[in-house]
Amino acid sequence: MWKVDKSSLTGVTTANYTNVLDWKTAELGKKTILLKNTDASQSLKYKLLAYAVEGGIVKELAAETMLAPGELAEFHYNRQWDKLELMTASGSGAGSYQIDYEGQGA
Repeated sequence: MWKVDKSSLTGVTTANYTNVLDWKTAELGKKTILLKNTDASQSLKYKLLAYAVEGGIVKELAAETMLAPGELAEFHYNRQWDKLELMTASGSGAGSYQIDYEGQGA
């Protein structure tokens, strides 16, 4: 049976890195994540982590990167991961963001 997992969420950054997307992807072959800084004046920082097995070694897929107000980050993965974890933190101050994600697999 074909599986689709998709959703959209919004939030506000904090001073310290916070796990804003903890996505179990073991059954998904294709995965897309969009992160948009929806704030009009504040930048944000993000990083994307991956795990091959639950509680295993952490692989940094996207090192700490800054998103300016209105800027979009886009991630596409066909590689198999047990879990993807997107983390955000305030850049120039607390700011808002939106995350859209979708994965598909058999």
